[in-house]
Amino acid sequence: MAEASHNYTLLKADRLIDASGGSTIDGAALLISGNEIAAMGRQADVRAPDGATVQEIDYGDATILPGLVDCHTHLCAPGDGTPGDEISKEDHQILLLQAAKNARTILHSGVTTIRENGSAGSTTINLKEGIRRGLAVGPRMVICGRPLAITGGHMGYWGSEVNGPWEARAEVRQLLKEGADYIKITATGGSTRTSDPNIASFTVTELRAITEEAHNHGVLTAAHCTSAQGVQNCLDAEVDMIIHCEFNEPDGTTVERPDLVERLIEANAWVNPTLHVRRAAIRATEDRKSEGAFSKDDQLALDNQYRDLDSRVKAVGGMIEQGVKMVAGSDSPWGYYAPGEFVFEMEMLTQAGLSNSDAILSGTSWSAASIGADNVSGTLEVGRSADVLVAGGDPLSGMPALWDVRDVFQAGTVVQRGIK
Repeated sequence: MAEASHNYTLLKADRLIDASGGSTIDGAALLISGNEIAAMGRQADVRAPDGATVQEIDYGDATILPGLVDCHTHLCAPGDGTPGDEISKEDHQILLLQAAKNARTILHSGVTTIRENGSAGSTTINLKEGIRRGLAVGPRMVICGRPLAITGGHMGYWGSEVNGPWEARAEVRQLLKEGADYIKITATGGSTRTSDPNIASFTVTELRAITEEAHNHGVLTAAHCTSAQGVQNCLDAEVDMIIHCEFNEPDGTTVERPDLVERLIEANAWVNPTLHVRRAAIRATEDRKSEGAFSKDDQLALDNQYRDLDSRVKAVGGMIEQGVKMVAGSDSPWGYYAPGEFVFEMEMLTQAGLSNSDAILSGTSWSAASIGADNVSGTLEVGRSADVLVAGGDPLSGMPALWDVRDVFQAGTVVQRGIK
């Protein structure tokens, strides 16, 4: 424990979840010294050294838990439905301002660590440095800089289109030189107009070049995959995380692939299913319907959206039952998924089959482990940086409790959110 001359902050609440997978501590306290957790446990057992200056905050019916960890963001997007192809036409300085605004909103919501999954040019590289210098406010950032895409591939407009294994290796090296913490790959097409989400993009040879180069430098890889062939290719290339993980055929039909599910389990790969981004699109369509001028074709499209979401939730539920490792990553603010609403993704994972306790882990310790940040984020531990969320009520009774953000602490300092 630190010297008694240091200032301390003592947080008290009805319960504490450390996200280690152990039991909840009732009548809990957490002691912060400087930027670290100095002690935690039952209130009767936790106190500052004699003579120390202590600020005590008693939250009552609330829960102390780690700051949330969102393993999938796109900070350059506005979250208002603007297509990525249109966002990419914006000046990078405007996109940097958008990213800074989103980062602040995300931190205020209780998310203290994010993995950014691809933005324009060097925008998020610069934002991470700006946050480090205190020029901007935001969560801890694990960044890829730009995602790797084939020419015309999904998100290739951000600036890292490559073809062939040697170009791919060279761009991995370039991104790491610029400050990337991991490598993001668009292994299939996506919403980008020049791509097809049902078709794999990179070959296995290209993917292996990317993963080998990344792993040689000690960094993880993650791949956008919305086709069965794309998932298979990524497993062949030993990609660490499969994002979306949809088993679509080239004709757009979705098929069951128990062989790929088994391979995901054998590979110990993480899956980030991104469920709420679909529900957010449905809600936007419902809002438009309520405003009138809704055609039969619009209703047909809405019905298809509902069927698609239901199918995805069931597919993810099946993977959960079989033991695939699921983590919460919002994909926000992509599409209509507004920033600061990460809790929706955790909530959707409970609909797919995770218990409330596992959903909390999916957005804290599991997510941190999946992005290689579990040495600093995702759990409450003595000696660790005090990244803390205090939420009203008990999230073990339901994810809605996490919307009641009482306070957020980042490295031991309370985040000034402008809310009393």
